[in-house]
Amino acid sequence: MIHHSLDALLKPRSLAIVGASDKPDSNGNAMLRMATIDGFEGAVYPVNPRLTEIEGQRCYPDLACLPEVPDHVIIGVASRFVEGVLDQAIALGVRSASIFASCYLEGDSTPRLPVRIAEKAKSAGMALCGANCMGFYTPSIGLRVASMPSPPGLREGGIAWIAQSGSTFGALAHNDRRLGFNLCVSTGMELVTTVADYMDWALAQPETRVIGLFLETVRAPGRFVAALKRARATGIPVVVLKVGRTEVSAQMAVSHSGAIAGNDAAYRALFRKYGVSVVDDMDEMAATLALFESGRAAAPGGLGVISDSGGEREMIVDLAEGIGLRFPGLSAETCARINAQLEPGLHAENPLDAFGTLNDLIPRYAAMTADLVNDPAIALGLFMSDPRDGYGYALKYSEAVAMAAGQTEKPLALVSNYSMVDDHLLAQKLHAAGVPLLRGTRNALRAAKHAMAYRDFLASADVATTEADSTITQKQARWRTTLTETDRLSEAEGLTMLRDFGVASPALAHVEGPQDVSAALEQLRFPVVLKTAEDHAHKSDVGGVILNLSGVSEAQAAYATMAERLGPRAIFMEMAPKGVELALGSVWDVSFGPVILVSAGGILVEFLGDSIAALAPVSEPEALDILQEMKIYRLLQGVRGAAPADLADAALQIAAFSRMIAALGSACSESDINPLVCTPQGALALDSLFVGPRR
Repeated sequence: MIHHSLDALLKPRSLAIVGASDKPDSNGNAMLRMATIDGFEGAVYPVNPRLTEIEGQRCYPDLACLPEVPDHVIIGVASRFVEGVLDQAIALGVRSASIFASCYLEGDSTPRLPVRIAEKAKSAGMALCGANCMGFYTPSIGLRVASMPSPPGLREGGIAWIAQSGSTFGALAHNDRRLGFNLCVSTGMELVTTVADYMDWALAQPETRVIGLFLETVRAPGRFVAALKRARATGIPVVVLKVGRTEVSAQMAVSHSGAIAGNDAAYRALFRKYGVSVVDDMDEMAATLALFESGRAAAPGGLGVISDSGGEREMIVDLAEGIGLRFPGLSAETCARINAQLEPGLHAENPLDAFGTLNDLIPRYAAMTADLVNDPAIALGLFMSDPRDGYGYALKYSEAVAMAAGQTEKPLALVSNYSMVDDHLLAQKLHAAGVPLLRGTRNALRAAKHAMAYRDFLASADVATTEADSTITQKQARWRTTLTETDRLSEAEGLTMLRDFGVASPALAHVEGPQDVSAALEQLRFPVVLKTAEDHAHKSDVGGVILNLSGVSEAQAAYATMAERLGPRAIFMEMAPKGVELALGSVWDVSFGPVILVSAGGILVEFLGDSIAALAPVSEPEALDILQEMKIYRLLQGVRGAAPADLADAALQIAAFSRMIAALGSACSESDINPLVCTPQGALALDSLFVGPRR
């Protein structure tokens, strides 16, 4: 019975293998053997016009000769034969297929073969894995669709592993028996079926506990966002390793925001909005998937660690500080229970050095571990040591950790501080007790941070996130029209637009020539700032900003000098009080829409690496969360006697800016506010750059 549109692809009841072979070391033979290596019980039909039998199994000359129409066809032939096989499958009503070949042909006609395949399959409603893929595995039915041999023993579990790289697909599926899967798929070219579709299928499977993605790009943005929304709604964590995070687009950017954003900002913003855990490499991916697969959610609190080495405990603390993890203190009751189990000279604390003699090691370690993890301040626990198969001491503390896991509902993992060890037997025993074995100190600590961050995301009052409000005033709507008709707004126009959308800025007056200076200065309170209004994207780079002009004569003289160098158009603006400088910016992404960036401001905006991207709009609480995650937050709180900035107003201005960017849509391709000065009295936008749509 078909419950999901991809069941015919990923859970077929029958399949045909076109290109099956009797040659022992061939891909055609591997396809046949792999299909049943894990116990697939559906009908398997080898197809090869040159053979009548393969390994005692009847072989058919083509698909039309099969005794039934299969749910799935593995097209394991060279690119030049693929289209003919696909045409026959479609004519018979086959609902899904996999294509291993690259489908690139020398001297191909137009449209090219990949385009023709995609159009035909989509018209027929056929799901398609590939082309140019490594296949997929569905452990729940014992099926491997693969063109190359791999060892048996894939463990069934709760991980859906979806990879746009064939190598990373195999790296986890073939090498890491700590992990249990309900889907492994190499998506290939995604001519029809995309990452988003595989995610949707995985989210419909009750055994799915976590989705892991290796992403180069997203080919169906709308469906991908829908899948992330569904994952958020169902509480299924998504872990992503996104590659291709270059800054190619920086070469074309007019604004600092465009230069900072590169090609990665929209993805960072998207992942932030939907609580996606972003990892940097495959080791961190494996550790994070293993921790999420355990099925235990992090409780309130911080990380609890038990170590059997004083030296390694110091290493763990050093690494945790760099990762941003804290070790909360334990309650007096917890300390008393732990102290009762410790050897003389040791004392209860977090992280805990538990090593002493081996007397009653298993019950003592089990009791201490359970006591520490169950403390109200602890979210999850890591027992960090150096386990390896065949080591009696490791066998004992592994048993102790397994016993402790039965005494808590919180996540608990055993960690190997050194990853290059043979521990697969221990890993299997621990898995039976619901305890993952994580390899590598840094990997485990990062996995723990991801688990707690996902807990916080789900618990957030803004878990539904702020959606764009399409209602804007007539005055605001005019700015969208103005932007579409120009390459960029003048600074005076930009600051006026900000005020129309509720973003605060100082009073200003625009001058076109010397005749306007006196009248402009009469409107303002001194001291004032003079800025060129000529066509310079970055005024400070050309000496186009003069600060702290205290009187009329000084301001007039400064204007005369600047006008002679840069041109007569200028702006006088009331000086804002000193404060901590932020920069706000935006870019329009063709796939995911408006993205805002909040950065450290001033002249260091491109150099400090203190930038957070978010999809617009954001609410005020979301804006405050962004500020609290930034390095510059400590300055905003006030240091060395300085009064703290009005954080509530800073968040208010960021939220108003984000609503404006969402309302402007594609009419604003990129923008800058630099600086947004944050003072104890509030936040003010002092400089602006708004660029019209990309032509």
